Amino acid sequence: MKNIFFNSSSYLVGMMESVLKTNIHLHGEENLLKDSPTLFVSNHFTRFETFVMPYIIDTYAHMSVRSLADHSIFVGSFSKYLDRVGTVSTQNTQRNEIILGDLMTGRDNWIIYPEGMMVKNKKVSKDKGFILHTDKQDFTVRTGSATLAIMSELLKQEYRQAQREGDIIKIRAMREKYRISSEESMAYKNSIVVPVNITYTPIRPGINPLMSLGKSFLEPIDARLNEELEIEGNILLDSEIHIRFDKPIDIAEYLYHIHKKMQDLNQPLSEVLISSYTRQDLTTRFMDAIYKNTLINFDHIFALVLEYYSKEFVRSDELKSAIFLAAKAVGSLKTYHLHHSITEALYKLLTDEKDPWFESVLALALEQKVLVHVEEALYRIDREVFEDEHDFHTIRIKNTLRVILNEVSLFSSITQSVKDTLQKSAHDIKNEVFYAICKSDEKRYTKDYNNFYSAVLSKPKEIGAPFVLYDPAFTTGLVLSHGYKSSPSEIKELSHYLHERGINVYGIRLQGHGTLSEDMRDSTWEEWYDSFNRGFAAMRQVSEKLFVAGFSTGGLLAILATVRKLNKVEGLIVINAALELQDIRVNYVVPTLNRLNDFLSLFNADLEYVQSEPEFPEFNYTRNYIKSLNQLNELMKVCRSSLPLVTAPTLIVQADNDPVVKPESAQKIMEKISSKRKDLKMLPFSRHVIVLGEGKNEVFERVYAFIQSIAKADKSG
Repeated sequence: MKNIFFNSSSYLVGMMESVLKTNIHLHGEENLLKDSPTLFVSNHFTRFETFVMPYIIDTYAHMSVRSLADHSIFVGSFSKYLDRVGTVSTQNTQRNEIILGDLMTGRDNWIIYPEGMMVKNKKVSKDKGFILHTDKQDFTVRTGSATLAIMSELLKQEYRQAQREGDIIKIRAMREKYRISSEESMAYKNSIVVPVNITYTPIRPGINPLMSLGKSFLEPIDARLNEELEIEGNILLDSEIHIRFDKPIDIAEYLYHIHKKMQDLNQPLSEVLISSYTRQDLTTRFMDAIYKNTLINFDHIFALVLEYYSKEFVRSDELKSAIFLAAKAVGSLKTYHLHHSITEALYKLLTDEKDPWFESVLALALEQKVLVHVEEALYRIDREVFEDEHDFHTIRIKNTLRVILNEVSLFSSITQSVKDTLQKSAHDIKNEVFYAICKSDEKRYTKDYNNFYSAVLSKPKEIGAPFVLYDPAFTTGLVLSHGYKSSPSEIKELSHYLHERGINVYGIRLQGHGTLSEDMRDSTWEEWYDSFNRGFAAMRQVSEKLFVAGFSTGGLLAILATVRKLNKVEGLIVINAALELQDIRVNYVVPTLNRLNDFLSLFNADLEYVQSEPEFPEFNYTRNYIKSLNQLNELMKVCRSSLPLVTAPTLIVQADNDPVVKPESAQKIMEKISSKRKDLKMLPFSRHVIVLGEGKNEVFERVYAFIQSIAKADKSG
């Protein structure tokens, strides 16, 4: 049945299409067998699932699907709408026959929610089967969908047997009962059950446009329905909707194995025993698949950390470190699907910059008073508030974090891994986070090095590797970056000099550097900044005082980091910062690149790179791609506009006869930054790489003296 829902141009459908195209994420489409009669079985959290899911499956998988909907929403004009789109009320006395007829013939697929109701609190436990918990009573997951799946296959077999025997009376009776026309035949493929998990992230309460829109469709609006419009309107408009299809269960094959199992156990094959056993067993099987496909996300980890954190008070940095390590522990289980909020760039949580996932769920916890703000960066966990289950129909808007926690509390391996993580001291957690980021950075480099390895062109692996000089006894840390086209080896001598004097150093490897120039060609300045941030995240865990520094292009990144972290660093150090370059190929070639390429294309010779001989070729690339130059140019623009926002103590070191960076760049930095303390040291050098070679110790001493002076000022203050 291809009903008018899928062709409607109504405002509701138009709005839904525009929303879902942005927010919908499908997984496991390869598990859909489009020519097999399919019964989708899914978890049930929102009212709109009953009519949105058929639309989604039809639109994205091109499978016509009908659904059952609670009789309570068949009111007013919305009732007519649901009838038109083929949705059947749970109180329809012919609902089973309608479903069975569709599955027997394969004319329509169905989606059913075995939980039997919206599980608003997401509180589910497992004993022999799955149990749903409300504030008033407990319910077992219903077995009706399993019965329908089994019956659809058995009835097909029964119908075919009647055909073989020429039993016209039985055939007519079955056609009439299951609404099968004379032109229709039994589906030639076996019926299948496809478990479906729907996970929403984030889940947030709050006023939204759909609350007023709903009043035009649903009247009257009581408190319960208003709650549904509030939470579900926000989900539709602002949440990612992740739908995962699990592997299909072939019902004929399943029944064969059940028969075989009973024969092996010498149990009688009575229909009653088969029906009783199989419907419960099949239900448990597909519900297990549904729940295990929950997409674990940042909000889950946040809620788990609050639940199992042993202390009443928690600092913001400790909470973030615990979340990071807990997410890593859950990921190491390699059992569950993980959302990108806890797999991609999770280190950004630890960079002293605003993280959207953390800020959002923190605001929710504060608003619902699960967390109480005590003082700057210090919170109290209110256990009584967090544990309050409220009423079943209000918990989603009154204690949303409890709902989020309940969704993953079913998984003992997850809860245990978080518990084990939080048994460690805050100090130990931070140390583990530090080592985890360092190891991850090393793996990233190894992967890049191997991907771009050339027996002829590649330098020894250790040349381009990021490095950490760390002694737990030291409390001052420095994040230090090399320059454009170079590698961490460029800054190793300075790093060792500082480390020997009591300063821990993280030697950054900027993305695309230290391997082959082709790797750098496809890297962006934002990725270079991300590399800097990974080192910052690591050193923040083990440093009481943290400085940022960079040579040449690394100096630009250090400036940008200082600004983006709202100057929450002890000090900024820039050495020959590449604010403006002497090289005409940056000042001229890049701005006129399109015209130049248009001209060269007449000769089929587009300019892709230029050759340049570096001072230290053992550490640097000789090939300079135009794409990379363009990225450097963009970084310089961003950095120039950011200079007035720098207020941290700053040391500027510049060679007075730098052949690469215009020496006046240092003076411009000095004039434009807003720091109360800013020191400019012009040194008599006629080369760019002043952190290596003759006279380098003068640079090293200036840097160390600056760090020491800040540390002493802090102590005296």
